[in-house]
Formats: sequence, structure tokens, C-alpha cells
Amino acid sequence: MIDVSGKVRARVPWGTFDAEEVRALYDDYAAALDAGDHAAWLDLFIDDASYVVVPLENVERGLPLATIRCESRGMLADRVDALVTTQFLARRITRHVITAVRPVGGGTGDRLETTASFLLLETIEGADTRVQCAGTYDDIVVVTAAGLRFAGKRAIYDAGLVPTSMAALL
Repeated sequence: MIDVSGKVRARVPWGTFDAEEVRALYDDYAAALDAGDHAAWLDLFIDDASYVVVPLENVERGLPLATIRCESRGMLADRVDALVTTQFLARRITRHVITAVRPVGGGTGDRLETTASFLLLETIEGADTRVQCAGTYDDIVVVTAAGLRFAGKRAIYDAGLVPTSMAALL
């Protein structure tokens, strides 16, 4: 998890994990979201994965309140379904930029803790592209029969607020 002292967590060896395969998992994550392929996105999580979207301020203060908290892929699927079926908005295009993927724990056996930085850009039809959100992922990647998957994903956004329409899509 993020070091609330503001210090960068020390990099650890990749161990038994292939760095390019881990980075490919993040690439697939961003590509699925940007394409609006929510089924492919959900497939990147194990069944009992946790998914949390939380402001940095709450993490720094040790507050448990999260904007989104899902304790399984099923809960996440329900959240995505609600988001997709209940919002009537102008066409929006998102671009997720994920960088600085680093191993920070584990790396032996079938579990690796990683961090990464993210930037979410959004273009609404007829408007300029704008930065919607920036922050850090604090993740747990595991080996499964289907390949690498997320067992835990915590999106920690830097600003105090994130647009509600974007919270489940970080």
C-alpha cells in the first residue's frame, strides 16, 4: 500500500514475475477501459478481487472512507452495469495513461505487489480534451491459469474530488 510518509516505496526484484507480462496486464487494463470493453476489463480480475477508489487525502489521514469499494468481481460488475445503464451523457472518449509500473512487494510464488502512476484523459463530443484524474495504483497481481490477473486494485486519486461518472472506470 502507499507509504503515507510521502516516500516512494522501495523497488523490489520482479522475482518469478516477468516485468513485460506485468506491464502487458496494465496495457490490457487501459485498452479495455478505453475501448469500453467492460467484459474484457472485468476478466482482468480474479473472482474475489478487491477494487477501491479513494482520495489521497483519506489515505494520508488513515481514513477508511472510499469513493468506491468492491470486494469481488461480481460487485464490480454490478457497479459497472449501474454506471453504464443509468447514465445519459454525451459520447465520451477516455484515455488511460499508465506508467512507472514498479514491483514493491512479493515477487515470489504467485503474488506481486505493484505501484503505478495513472492519468485519465476525457474528451466529450464537441469539447476539448481535459485531464479528469491523476493518481497512483496500489495493486496486487497474481498468477492464475488464465495468466496474470489483479487480486487487488486501489486507485488513489490526487485531487479531493473525482467526477462520479469516472470513479468506477479508474
